[in-house]
Amino acid sequence: MPASSIQSYFTSSPSKNNDGFTAEEVQSALLPARNTWTPTLIYEEGDLGSLEPGPRHLMLMGRIVNFYDSAKPSKSHRAAQGCLRIMLADDTGVLTVRLWYANIQYKVRQGQLVTLWTVHISNSSDHNSLAPSAASLFTSIFPEGERNCHFMVHENSDDGTQFRRPFNCRDSKALPGLMTLKSFTNGGYDIEEPKLLVCVKSIGARKRYLNRNGTTSELISLGIFDDTADASLTLYGAVCDSATSFLPSKTVLLISSPGWRIDKIARLSLNGNSRVDIDPDLGDARRLRALALRLTKKEHVNPPFPDAVDVSGFETAAVRALYTLADVDDFARSNPTEKCIGYLSVVMTEFNIVTPFKRNMLMSNECCGIPIFANSISAMCKQCDKAIPLRINPRILGPIIDETGQISSGKLIFSNDAWEQLLGRTAEQLLATEVDKLRYLEQRLLFLRVTMGFALSLEDGIGRLAVWCVKN
Repeated sequence: MPASSIQSYFTSSPSKNNDGFTAEEVQSALLPARNTWTPTLIYEEGDLGSLEPGPRHLMLMGRIVNFYDSAKPSKSHRAAQGCLRIMLADDTGVLTVRLWYANIQYKVRQGQLVTLWTVHISNSSDHNSLAPSAASLFTSIFPEGERNCHFMVHENSDDGTQFRRPFNCRDSKALPGLMTLKSFTNGGYDIEEPKLLVCVKSIGARKRYLNRNGTTSELISLGIFDDTADASLTLYGAVCDSATSFLPSKTVLLISSPGWRIDKIARLSLNGNSRVDIDPDLGDARRLRALALRLTKKEHVNPPFPDAVDVSGFETAAVRALYTLADVDDFARSNPTEKCIGYLSVVMTEFNIVTPFKRNMLMSNECCGIPIFANSISAMCKQCDKAIPLRINPRILGPIIDETGQISSGKLIFSNDAWEQLLGRTAEQLLATEVDKLRYLEQRLLFLRVTMGFALSLEDGIGRLAVWCVKN
């Protein structure tokens, strides 16, 4: 049996430096505990919109709407090794936070709720460029070297309801600078502080690229869209981590002052003055989300006229309202739970009767999730072998316009009486009409101004106009 050393009877101790302390003990002494910080001063709670430059003990709360990580390595152990420039926003204003760090790695993302304690507010100028022009007020904190400053991320105490509405924003008033992607692509990028309300369509894979200084960085490309066009948004560096919380067809982004490059589509990015509000508390955002969710479902090729529409007595009423398309849009945005009944004076810019007739698609319906087209009043469903009644294909009518707007082809829901009044014949008579007469009818109705009686009932802020009568 080999002789055992006396050292085997003692537990091994961690290696110590010449001063008698282990590396873990030295590290814990240099890094103050982030979660156990206790303020020693009396801090005043304040709103970002009411801040003024000067020394003050303030506790501020807001959401991250933009940030940029700038590494500045130093040989000194106590010196800061980098700076996070964070744009913080609440319901009243915006503030730039210059968060210096040495050993602590702050895991921040777009849209996170944070609280900071600081002892001063400064004002940037053209000479120092310490803050972007979009948030000229700033504060600079170094929690690892200043005992009276602290930065906390609300990872478990954020219920998602605070600071979701951009400041100076009301549902009854249009947000200044807000435009569609199509308007932005067609020259809207030239205005001051443009804003885009978009929904995330897809999230690409992370990619690495080589910088000019030889270092590598990451980027991720997001597909975004609204009801007018598609575009892409590219995130760089530490901001890529924010994409992990995005959900396609659900997450809505309000992008202010983006960087841009126009190719076939708009290619957007974030710069120092950009701002991104995630899922803002806006009526337009809720409508865009509802539209995005509808696009994930297959749309009915010929939805039936809604039974809930009751227009009895309206045609003989003493007061009958004439709307424009812009009036209907304003009413739907400001009164999403109410019904609207009235008249529209519109011009039909396109009619296609002959082509669907030759393709055997003049009548249509849907059964078992399968579209059915034919030139007959009814057709058999190949899935359930039932006779399905067919209605006139709504896509024979192209876009309709008035002086204020347009409705795309196939978006109106006509009743049987409305089709008969528009075409001057029933569906059975339309199918029995010769091709030459159909071509004449098509040309006769082109660019004709008609008055349509409509009813509108919204579901989740989205709805179609149901046309119950057509008059010359």
